Amino acid sequence: MNNDFFYRPLWQQYLICILFPIIAFLIGYLVLIEDIRNELIQQRTLYQEQLQQIELSKLKIARYQAGKQHALRVINQNQLAYFIEKNQLVLNMFKYHQTDTGYRWEVGLKGNFSNFIHFLSELNNDYFYLDFESLTITNQETYLQIIFTLLFKKGIE
Repeated sequence: MNNDFFYRPLWQQYLICILFPIIAFLIGYLVLIEDIRNELIQQRTLYQEQLQQIELSKLKIARYQAGKQHALRVINQNQLAYFIEKNQLVLNMFKYHQTDTGYRWEVGLKGNFSNFIHFLSELNNDYFYLDFESLTITNQETYLQIIFTLLFKKGIE
């Protein structure tokens, strides 16, 4: 083993023994600081995205509340037929019953479930008053049969 480290002056030996660990510590420290800075940047962008989501949610809530300010309308038979045809549903049954407190429509539709959901969402978006008494969905061979009853009280017009 041919090593000249011990033949160097003592101050150089101390300098090498102290300087190398300090340099290694500083490099590790700088890497740690860089990692923390990158994490901070990621957290800041995530925070900004969450603030944007909160703002979008506030706008949706405000729009929903503004929509609830509108008066609900009672749907008539022509409007119901229009929405049924628009959403590619087939009217299978329609019964009209009148009672002392109001009247009810028993409606039977044939079609896809997604079309029915779209049908309900359009009625809801147009602020129609819908009071479902019953909803039955049965699976046929190639389609769904959807039967529901709409209640209308005499005071709501």
